[in-house]
Amino acid sequence: MPANNLNMTEHSLNKYIVTIQLDDITMFARYYPAHDVGNAPAVLLLHGWGWPDIDPATYMDTAAKDFQSRGYTVLLPTMRGWWPTGGSDDCAGRQVDDALKALDWLAAQPDVDATRLYLSGFSQGGQVALLAAARHAPVRATAAFAPVVDPETWGRETNVEGIRDYVLDECSGPNGWKQRSVHSYNAIPTPFLLVHGDEDRRVPTRQSIELYSNQHNSNDAAEIVLLPGRTHDMAEVLIPELAIRFFSQQQNK
Repeated sequence: MPANNLNMTEHSLNKYIVTIQLDDITMFARYYPAHDVGNAPAVLLLHGWGWPDIDPATYMDTAAKDFQSRGYTVLLPTMRGWWPTGGSDDCAGRQVDDALKALDWLAAQPDVDATRLYLSGFSQGGQVALLAAARHAPVRATAAFAPVVDPETWGRETNVEGIRDYVLDECSGPNGWKQRSVHSYNAIPTPFLLVHGDEDRRVPTRQSIELYSNQHNSNDAAEIVLLPGRTHDMAEVLIPELAIRFFSQQQNK
């Protein structure tokens, strides 16, 4: 059972709803303890964009349970800017600070091995995960599925008009783009895996390809998997088994 901030309004043998206090708001999260495993490895799993008034973490429930069934404890928060956590979506600005605090919370749980923490995320969640890793998050490895890497090029190349307008309006200007671009960091200091569909037009595939090209010489543990014929459909590209295999490789090194 989580050590603190346990909300028993939703509880099953597989999942708890927990709250994590941030500087200005309360972040809601789903907590999936590993089955019958003490001192378990743990994953902070981060969602992408969703619909207003619908918790986007809901769509990640199956992936969280996949990790859980393989012996991982999982923390799946609803990020800043989405119900029920609230606040404003800031295009992976303060959301990265929030992710780092969530990792601290996760590491403090009595059933978690704090030396075996991992990050994973889909779409914007992949962006937040990579930015947290670049800021020296205390993790062994990161797996990002169809991640946004550079908001400036993403905003100009995505095929979704509303997203393009939102990014260019809300995240515009050199400071905004630079803060939120993974390319702003010379190297991600820990191993990372990029998984992307080669038919993704919402978050174009080159977001991952360019990051891998820029980083793999300085990070020999960086890997990329391009999935033929796959789009930005989470059901097509969010494959926990790929992350689990990658994480296991890092544990064995």
